[in-house]
Amino acid sequence: MDIEKLYINMGGEIKRFEKFGGKLEEGYEFFYKKRVAEVDVQLFGLISGDFSPIHFDENVALQTRFKGRVVHGMLTTSLISAALARLPGLVVILETYFVYIAPVRIGDEVEIKGVIQEADSEKNRYKINIDCFVNEKKVVEGWVKVLIW
Repeated sequence: MDIEKLYINMGGEIKRFEKFGGKLEEGYEFFYKKRVAEVDVQLFGLISGDFSPIHFDENVALQTRFKGRVVHGMLTTSLISAALARLPGLVVILETYFVYIAPVRIGDEVEIKGVIQEADSEKNRYKINIDCFVNEKKVVEGWVKVLIW
């Protein structure tokens, strides 16, 4: 069985890669959504080495202010990379800043909204405001600086 089929069989969601259209300039908006499955948390733990009980042990997590397991914050913000990769051109992330506002749970669909705040088309550099939502509730906010060819 290939890895994609295995991932899907374990509850993962694979989004078809398609580039966004339009001209990159101040005010340009883009959106991306993905549901975070149990398999995503398991694989992220394996890849990152982060096996904190808040992500893996329901009994421990129930005793926290979150009252249950939560998705890794860095897994949530890694979805921003998937959104950025869909922008026109080749995207290189140069700098990031994120504030984690509320937890994301396994099974939640995370929606990323990006808006170009600053555009320097001569240097191909952009500052993009980023917000992540679950059911219209903001869970992450911040910005990224990117180089786009």
